[in-house]
Amino acid sequence: MDTFIVSKNDFIVEKCFKKKVLDLGCLRHDASFSLVDSRWLHGQIARVATEVIGVDYLEREVEKINADGRYTILCADVTKRIPLDDIFDVVVAGDLIEHLTNFDGFFQNIRRLLAPGGILIISTCNPFYREEFFYTAFKNSIFQNPEHTCWIDPQSMEQLLGRFCFQVTMLGLIKDTRWKLKDFISNAVDNRFDILQSRWSHAGLFARAQRKALGALFSLYYLPFFLCIRNPLVRYADYLVVAQLNTNNHENSRS
Repeated sequence: MDTFIVSKNDFIVEKCFKKKVLDLGCLRHDASFSLVDSRWLHGQIARVATEVIGVDYLEREVEKINADGRYTILCADVTKRIPLDDIFDVVVAGDLIEHLTNFDGFFQNIRRLLAPGGILIISTCNPFYREEFFYTAFKNSIFQNPEHTCWIDPQSMEQLLGRFCFQVTMLGLIKDTRWKLKDFISNAVDNRFDILQSRWSHAGLFARAQRKALGALFSLYYLPFFLCIRNPLVRYADYLVVAQLNTNNHENSRS
């Protein structure tokens, strides 16, 4: 399995160029946010793919997206049978798998809807990220999206995909989603960073200056730990895998 350092959106968009794409869990928080966000992955895919269908389970937000007229989003639960009978060259599951509780239904959908020779791209968070480790060590807490149900490291991801007849062909460590511990070391009950909304409880000038000063001071203490850990696997907060169905299992996977 080849390993590369990639820019997530750029990489996925390139793989979707002139392809028929199924984008699972395509909404980013809500319709209003997605429609104005220039980095919305589904919007970028739609600009280069020959055809793209999105799937998300947030009914009201899906209605808002479809009303915009530029996108086609199906409201469905990706862990249950998706009401589609078409096949797709590329299936994208960006930052989705860590929210699920039923992998069987999820992968059964993909096996049924992925064209022969097609690829599956899954991106997710890296539980080995060094900033996460040191945040837990220093703060006695875990810094992650409260909506996540699991963490899947690259080796476990390869094993999971293998059990559903997929073979991982590439591991990409994502370079543009890293967060730095110094920026969040001041996270506390009385001044908490809301991961879902990407904002602090206190946003005034004094609070921002205080966080920056604490981060700068902490960096001096943290630097020796930082320099000692150079392994690429722990230097990136997120990763993606590209996988294909094993040829000898493809016919069974569509049944």
